[in-house]
Amino acid sequence: MKISALDLVFSASIYVDPDRLDFNTRKVFLKRLKAMELRVAGCSADLIYQQTRISNSEQTRYYKRFISLDESGCYWGDRALLPRAHINGYQRKAPFGEKRTSQQGSLSGVLTATLDKYPQVKTDFIEAIWSHHSEHQGMKFDHSMLYAKFRKLLLKAGATLDEWPFNEKRGGRRTIEKLINKVLETDFIRASLTLGQKGRTHARLASGEIGLIDANLPFDIVELDAYKVDKYCIINVEPLPGIYVSRLVERFWLLAVVERISKGILACRFVFSSEVRAQDVHDILIDAFVGDWQPMKEITVEDLAYAPGSGMIGYILPETQRMLWGGLFLDNAMAHHANKVKEKVRDSLGFSINYGQLAHPERRWLVENTFNQIAHKIMHRIPSTTGSSPTDGRVKNPEEMAERYEVFVDEAQQVLDVWVAAYNITPKSGSNFSKSPAELLHAYIHNKKQRLIFPLADKSTTSKIQLRKDIEMRRVQGNIAGGVAPHITLDKAKYTNSQLARSPSLIHTELMIKINPDDYRYVEAILPDGMSLGTLTVLGFWRKNRHSVITRKIINKAYLDRTFELVYLDDIVLSYIYHLTKNANKKNNLEFTRMYYELAFGPQDPSTSAPSSDASSSGEASSNNSTGNEPIDTELDGKGESLKSLGEEFWQVPGGTDDATTKF
Repeated sequence: MKISALDLVFSASIYVDPDRLDFNTRKVFLKRLKAMELRVAGCSADLIYQQTRISNSEQTRYYKRFISLDESGCYWGDRALLPRAHINGYQRKAPFGEKRTSQQGSLSGVLTATLDKYPQVKTDFIEAIWSHHSEHQGMKFDHSMLYAKFRKLLLKAGATLDEWPFNEKRGGRRTIEKLINKVLETDFIRASLTLGQKGRTHARLASGEIGLIDANLPFDIVELDAYKVDKYCIINVEPLPGIYVSRLVERFWLLAVVERISKGILACRFVFSSEVRAQDVHDILIDAFVGDWQPMKEITVEDLAYAPGSGMIGYILPETQRMLWGGLFLDNAMAHHANKVKEKVRDSLGFSINYGQLAHPERRWLVENTFNQIAHKIMHRIPSTTGSSPTDGRVKNPEEMAERYEVFVDEAQQVLDVWVAAYNITPKSGSNFSKSPAELLHAYIHNKKQRLIFPLADKSTTSKIQLRKDIEMRRVQGNIAGGVAPHITLDKAKYTNSQLARSPSLIHTELMIKINPDDYRYVEAILPDGMSLGTLTVLGFWRKNRHSVITRKIINKAYLDRTFELVYLDDIVLSYIYHLTKNANKKNNLEFTRMYYELAFGPQDPSTSAPSSDASSSGEASSNNSTGNEPIDTELDGKGESLKSLGEEFWQVPGGTDDATTKF
């Protein structure tokens, strides 16, 4: 393709650096380049000949090469002036005939000629190369499949068996495979996406492109993600003092929140569930923001101890507690899109949320790298690891290894907590200037040469108790004629207290309900005029044992699906735990682990489990699912220093009082 000289900008067509050429080549190249510069400037052919000694015919030939366009639509420019440079591929003109038995060669340019004859084949075949990975998920890139595809496209386009490559002894296989490799070499990123799953992520990195969103100061960007733990563990339950029952747990989750500039870990915890829930994300975000982490009071692993000065960032640097973040980077997991997460982060704390594109984990490179370090330095060194992939070390019989080496969940939590605490005081290379995350943050905050202001949230309005509470709007129900006392309903359970039960005027009034997700037995009710109605207590078989919002929803679903029976008529939570222990499998063991830790440790803040005095009198209210004036069992309330016993009642023959109802 040729263009007019009027459209040519000479300086924009210069690509070659003459200093890289050898002496003889550079001498010839510069003479040709000088001739083209004069030609573009409008000088006469005689003047150009006098200065360069290039004849008129050669000037015209070089100029035609100079203004030709390459495949990408750019001028060949000075690249076409290099000695022995080819701007047009070899064009075969001779027809391809049959070869003799031992004849070699005579196939030059046959592929180009074939593609020129069937241009649609070239277009369709290139598209088939780029789409190979998406159309064959999980399969290794195979030249043989594409070779067969090329032959099918030729036959579909009208090629006969007398034409190349069908009449060639080996079917032109090597030539077609070279074409495949040549196409892949034209685009590194697309080739990486085509050749495998790893390239899908890695190819986008180290491209030299700067992201649109970047962190300049600490807490500009905070990253959160979940990692599936690749190992088996045992939860060592102590139903009675000194008596232990082991339960095998597989594939639980690890959640972490990290700060981009310092690479420090703000919060980290295990989640014993088959999938991460919105409540788990909500809780760890609040832990990271408040920064009230404390070291474990009891370490049972031999020779394991916290390094002096180690801990989470908020523990080492109290001035970072409740420091406002600029943006929160999340992936597109369903739990991250929950209203509970979005409303709390955006409305209550004022952070922006950036989910980014699907299948782009490199955006959260820091938290992904943190998980990689935890996996290789902790998880994959444990004899019960299942590995992260077929190429990364699943041990033989990991279930048996977990039992043989007694890899307990609580000990894994201790190791993780101690390692993460030490991580925050370990010097890092690169952008950390050989400082630890805590040291770098301290240097930023106390910088005397550059005064920086890091906004903090008001402690009185962002207490952990208030942040953890959820808000629901509920209308008071009741019927004076039917003798149904005023109450509200939350997740198929009724709530009331003495004040509400004796106030029929409040029926049909909409109340604001503040829910503590750690203890769903008690909620706070607010009247439309802002006055508190006190603490409402759940009625029926939900009131005996503390349980979370997640537990209530899980048990409700299981009970409605008839997957377990109410063996303890006055305690549905204990009945569900009994079902999990009597029907042990990997899924039930994981759920049992979550519930056991929930009952053993309780809410993170002891004050969240203390209802107001009004709650004790709620049993006086009448309701269809009331169990009478039984005392509230608070034996498991509060934060335990170690796992507590479930009590003798759990291990006795199931039963219940006759007057307890089993209906919602």
